[in-house]
Amino acid sequence: MTTAAARSRRDHRIDFLRGLALASIFINHVPGNFYENWTHKNFGFSDAAEVFVMLAGFASAYAYFARFERGETWDASVKAVRRAFTLYISHIVTTIIGIALFCAATLYFMHPGYLDDSIVYMDIKPLMDDPVRGIVGLVTLGHQLGYFNILPMYMVLLLMLPFFMMLARRSLSLLLAVSVTLWFATGVFGLEMPNYPMPGGWFFNPFAWQLLFVVGFILGQRQREQRPMPFSALLYGLCVVYLLLAYWWVPFDWLINFSGIKLPSTIWSFDKGFVAWPRLLHMLALAYVVMMSPLGRLMHRIPASNFLTAMGRHSLPVFCIGSLLSMTGAIVRHEWGGTFGKDTVIIATGLLVMGGLAVFLDGRKAERTEPLRAPSPATT
Repeated sequence: MTTAAARSRRDHRIDFLRGLALASIFINHVPGNFYENWTHKNFGFSDAAEVFVMLAGFASAYAYFARFERGETWDASVKAVRRAFTLYISHIVTTIIGIALFCAATLYFMHPGYLDDSIVYMDIKPLMDDPVRGIVGLVTLGHQLGYFNILPMYMVLLLMLPFFMMLARRSLSLLLAVSVTLWFATGVFGLEMPNYPMPGGWFFNPFAWQLLFVVGFILGQRQREQRPMPFSALLYGLCVVYLLLAYWWVPFDWLINFSGIKLPSTIWSFDKGFVAWPRLLHMLALAYVVMMSPLGRLMHRIPASNFLTAMGRHSLPVFCIGSLLSMTGAIVRHEWGGTFGKDTVIIATGLLVMGGLAVFLDGRKAERTEPLRAPSPATT
């Protein structure tokens, strides 16, 4: 295979892992269900959100930086901005439908708890209390519903991507240094995107989460250049030890008092919104171990037609429908009750719909790209 071909070929392992992350996000967003106890957030400091963002950075090296490197700087930058706008529209539409779902549940079941956050905490109550300011907040992204707040962060990352690519063209080391500095400054100085009308900042702080995105981008670029991360037995061992520590820490809640540390708590705590260092290191260790273990090689055998791989190929529509399905599942679970059997039906139905959508979109894409067949010769 030529170098150009190797660079352009889609890595289906990334799609598979992204599909797995989407499935995990859906399961985690149906509060209290049995299967939520078995996603990887229960066995370490990070969860599917970190996986999703890191893979987004990896994919960006292929989707945008390949053109940027060829001198198509403007085209690559505009493509990233357009994608950010697509995310914005998707977020707004999904949010409106999500609010409508809870309003419909309130009308049908005659239960106001769906709109005052007492059944599922979605942060809908501020919209009901002050709809004028609330609508302004929704449109300006100052108010984001719980479980619907990852797309705005991803949108900001894509808007930052042209700047990242400018640095990457100079040096990947320079890009990493600037990214780490911004992450640290965000924790020290409290940089954040503001909420409105409520006080505070976004739950997912894009100025912190950009570090995971950038790390994924750098790994993706090294993969494009056929310079994958080298294996180090020492580093591999340290990563395994850290993963084992996290595995034992989380289930047993071994909390340590870090109050004496003279740094903002966002840096030394387990703050998900800031992606604090224990979560950050856990994601990096997990990625390194998976890449260097037999799992990384086994994933090469996963076919492009795999259920989860298809979901990863169409991550945006699958994520949006998954978000709505998780809210529907939360409503059904509250009204129907939560048992193992019922949870199985809810989760299996949601995953089948998400996978079915991905397979359908695959088919649509194949129809559009299939070359026109020559007409059959006329028969006499």
